[in-house]
This record gives sequence, C-alpha cells and structure tokens, in this order.
Amino acid sequence: MRATTTAKTATIAIVAVMLAGCAPPSGNPFGLEAVADERATRAEARVDALLASYADYLTARWPGIRLPETTIESWLGPGVWTPAFQSCASDASGLTVRVDADTGVTTDPLPHTPAQVRDVETAIYLCQGRLPPPGLAASDPGPIEIAWVSSYLRDALPSCLRRQGATPTPVPDDPFAIVSGGSTPAFNPYAAVRGNAPELRRLQAMCPHPSVLLSSLSPVGAHRDRAEEAPG
Repeated sequence: MRATTTAKTATIAIVAVMLAGCAPPSGNPFGLEAVADERATRAEARVDALLASYADYLTARWPGIRLPETTIESWLGPGVWTPAFQSCASDASGLTVRVDADTGVTTDPLPHTPAQVRDVETAIYLCQGRLPPPGLAASDPGPIEIAWVSSYLRDALPSCLRRQGATPTPVPDDPFAIVSGGSTPAFNPYAAVRGNAPELRRLQAMCPHPSVLLSSLSPVGAHRDRAEEAPG
C-alpha cells in the first residue's frame, strides 16, 4: 500500500544538504529518512485499521460480499479531499455521493434498493482506501522520530553550534517537548546570540532547529503525493 514519491526523495536530499557538517553521529540509525518511513508505516497502519473495521461491518451486513482491492493513491487535505472522495465514490457506486459535515456520506437521490445501498457502502470502502480521510494523517510522534529528535538535540545541534563559534544552550531532560510544545517550550538553542539578529539568522540557517527539519517532512512520510492543503 506504500507509494514512495519523488517529492519525498527531494525533500530528504535538501535536508541532507542543510545538515552537512551538522548530522548526528554515523552510528545513529535514526536519520530523517527513517523518520519519514516511520510516519509512512504508521499512517498506512491507521488506514488498514479503518478498512478492517469497515470490512467487518460490510461482511456482517452483506453476507457473501466481495470487497474490492484498494491501495492508497493520495493523501489530500480537507478542501481537496472532499471533492476527490465524492467523485471516486460516485463513479464507483453509480449514484451522486456527497460528504456532509453533519450527516456524513449521503447520496442524491437516496438509494432505492438494498443493492444500491450495498454498492454505496462498498464504494465508501474502496475510496477510503484510495483517498484516506485527512484526519488519519495526524498522529503523535513514533519512537524513531523521538529518538531522532533526542539525538539531534543532544549531539548534532550542539556540535554544529560550537563549530559556528556559538555556545549551545543546555538541553532539557525531555527534548521532544521542545518540538511538540510540551513542558519546555521556552528552550532556545540559540539563546547565546539573542539580540543579534544577523548572527541568529546565520546560526539558524547553518544549524537548523529540529522542528524546522521535521516540518519539511510530510505528516504521512513517503505516502502523500500532493501538498495542497496538506493535513497536519
């Protein structure tokens, strides 16, 4: 179900250039590509769980139903996802499908026969697999991402700052809270040059904050093919 994209490869390459001379130790297996792969794997697992739950419902309601094979084609943001999902489900069901914020998935006209109801529900299954709901893109960070942030803040970033002639700020006990807005949001690795705007910009460019690097990755890792109105 995974679809590695050219855009993801380009992003990793750009980040690698930014980190030249500022990368974690070579023995650390948790690079940004590993973070992207973990995000992709976890996003795929969320889609699989959604489809498995819906498949249980369909097979219980429609004994003998044969569910279609479905593969992720794109991760889209809400404004793009809604018309794309409606088009997919309409084509698959033969009825005009609409997504309503209050009532959920409806059709116009309403299904007149059990067969039409079954076809609409099967189309929903198919198109949720092809175009996962945007809410599935959001997730807490996984263990590889947390390990990457910890390594970057404790090793790579301080080393980079020292090479640039700056004094690193001591790292809090929970470095990931710095990125996710947790208990230590006031931590500033560039505190030594506070008040010197040109030097601050230089250090931030040479030794990027981990949140900047993570924001360059898709929330769904290698899976998202389009960035328009990206979720998360």
